[in-house]
Amino acid sequence: MLRRDILKAGAAWLGSRCLPAHNGALCTAASPAGSDVGFRHRGYLGWITDLSSQPDPHAAWPSMRLDDRLLEDYRRQYELLARLGFNEISIWGLYVSDAWPLDITSCVPPERGRRVEKLIEAAHRHGIKVLSGLGVYSWGFREIIKAHPKLAPTSPYAMCASDPDAWLWMEKVIDFVFSRFPIDGVSMQSADQGRCECPKCSEYSTAEYHALINVRVSEYIRAQWSGKIIGVNSWGLPLGDEASVPSLQKIGKMADYFIDARGAQQWEHEGLRRRLIASMACDFGTIGGPQVEPPQHWRRDRWFLPTLRRTGEHIAALAADGGRACEYFFHIIANPGDEICLRLAGKMLNAPRVAWQKHLHEAVEEMFEPRNEQATGEITRLLLRCEEAYFKYLPSNISGTISLEPLVGDRPGPPIYLTERLTADQRSGYGAELEAVVPGFERLVAEVGQPEKIRTTIACLKSVLADLR
Repeated sequence: MLRRDILKAGAAWLGSRCLPAHNGALCTAASPAGSDVGFRHRGYLGWITDLSSQPDPHAAWPSMRLDDRLLEDYRRQYELLARLGFNEISIWGLYVSDAWPLDITSCVPPERGRRVEKLIEAAHRHGIKVLSGLGVYSWGFREIIKAHPKLAPTSPYAMCASDPDAWLWMEKVIDFVFSRFPIDGVSMQSADQGRCECPKCSEYSTAEYHALINVRVSEYIRAQWSGKIIGVNSWGLPLGDEASVPSLQKIGKMADYFIDARGAQQWEHEGLRRRLIASMACDFGTIGGPQVEPPQHWRRDRWFLPTLRRTGEHIAALAADGGRACEYFFHIIANPGDEICLRLAGKMLNAPRVAWQKHLHEAVEEMFEPRNEQATGEITRLLLRCEEAYFKYLPSNISGTISLEPLVGDRPGPPIYLTERLTADQRSGYGAELEAVVPGFERLVAEVGQPEKIRTTIACLKSVLADLR
């Protein structure tokens, strides 16, 4: 389709009141959304060590550590995920970090293979399907490109979609990913490392380009590995205008779900997301609102940044628009702020039409075991106060990731969520708010059945205050 035709189709779609539904019938833009109960794809997404109870303070990101302690962390999280109703987990790093070896298969030595198999087996015992992260033409091909530069004429990271040899390498990776471990599907990303800009590839818009390669990979998986789940995550792909819609619809015909990684920020037109969702043949979703990026190098009591109201409101709005998929980021349950957010998110994904405040009330009771209703209310109030103390300084529709430390590195980094997100005056105000809530948590230690959760919360708050000084 020529570029002008794409623009015309997108404009016509935006103004249309009659849209194709999943089953090929037609529905109007005024049709009620959210008639189903619960999300179909209640997913959990991260790098393999992102949920670890222990940091990797001297490992280059992304760490590929997989030892007995991490397997125990997965076992504990699987139990919690199953109770909360999550049904999928997408793990990046089962095979490689950022570089497939030239022979592809040597990336998984026998001992690591046995551990990965245990990790997958444990998920299946809890009814959770395991998806592997999969780079599409990029992310993972660095060494292959270095050995065969013609595969990537304009980028050291992204292979050329117009080069037949690049497809052969992509095919090798797909075959190995599905044959080496009993995974249930893939969560694919094609845009995080950019794209090829050679003359042939440049004929396509960015949305068209990524639709082309995601559809080709999806078609191959459907033909060779029938029954596997295919998710497509838009990380790095600019969205939000009508010109991209036909390309997204093409992806939707082949994928089981599509994730808009940036969420509300990218669909600013009135009702645009609702109409997009109604027009796609696959389930549509996000990463669940603002996400605190798991810090690989930090000790687990260095931050306390709950996103409770924003998670609840984001998932409820997504469900109301017809969204039925989520890839919620890994959370570190050794940090109470992370754990309470994970609990709320799981409940919302199962029952998004129930008020998030009710879900939060239940999550507080289950996690802290307060001895009476007054203690439940006080914990809830303090948690929400901690959230608002930080997020009131950020855009109201914030979605996507918040890095606590610099993502890439091989040592603990500075608290950039404080120094780069907040001004000096805002940091002072944030610190004063946290100082004020500490005594409230201290009074609650004797009022709960899980006092260590409260003590760890206090330790986290004091760590944040130390970073603010």
